[in-house]
Amino acid sequence: MDSNIIYGKIPVKNALVGKRKPIRVFLNADHPDPEIQSLARKSNVPVKLISNAELSHLTENKNHQGAAASIPEFRYTPLEKIIEDVKDKKESTIILLDGIEDPVNFGSIIRSATGFGADAIIIGKNRQVPVTGTVSKIATGGEEIVPIAQVTNLSQSIEALKKVGYWIVTSAGEGKDVYDEINYTGKIVLVIGSEGFGVSRLVREHSDFIASIPLPGQVKALNAAIACAVFLSEINSYRRKHQK
Repeated sequence: MDSNIIYGKIPVKNALVGKRKPIRVFLNADHPDPEIQSLARKSNVPVKLISNAELSHLTENKNHQGAAASIPEFRYTPLEKIIEDVKDKKESTIILLDGIEDPVNFGSIIRSATGFGADAIIIGKNRQVPVTGTVSKIATGGEEIVPIAQVTNLSQSIEALKKVGYWIVTSAGEGKDVYDEINYTGKIVLVIGSEGFGVSRLVREHSDFIASIPLPGQVKALNAAIACAVFLSEINSYRRKHQK
């Protein structure tokens, strides 16, 4: 499937009101979604009515829900702009991903980042899935809301963030720190590594905390997206409690 094809009603709707306007929208001719049609008209985006079989072919038989769209190539936000935008914030959360290769995990992390109000996501150019149509589907358009930077060197990016006041909290199953015993006041970079290899040595060495999530059950590891959501929930909860 073309990486610039997104599918699903919510991702298409979000794209129509987001920064990256679709080039064209494709709807099931038998049941065209009226809200998507209305949004497309308002955004001056052409709509093509096609058969369900054509939609399935366009999306490689994914669950398109009768809607798809071709969109311009995703534009990553320069790290320098992200730093400029957050440098004066007293509290901030940035997510840094170290080798997330599963598009479902990446999309889920973007969705959680959007829900918990993270300021940005940073990914590497190597061993990392980029923003694709599948990622956009799972993220339900969150990639149009949370700035995403793609960098060549994660360690250098961490050092740049440290210079503007960020503390680095890395999620790792064997971490000696416990995720809900950390002071999340101020600026936090949350590092999430891959399920297969975890966080790279250099990124670990640049971390201030290596934190684990104690699991009393029989499963002893969470996938990257769930671990990220648990940390983001704790960060949000900690800050709410300490703002009172």
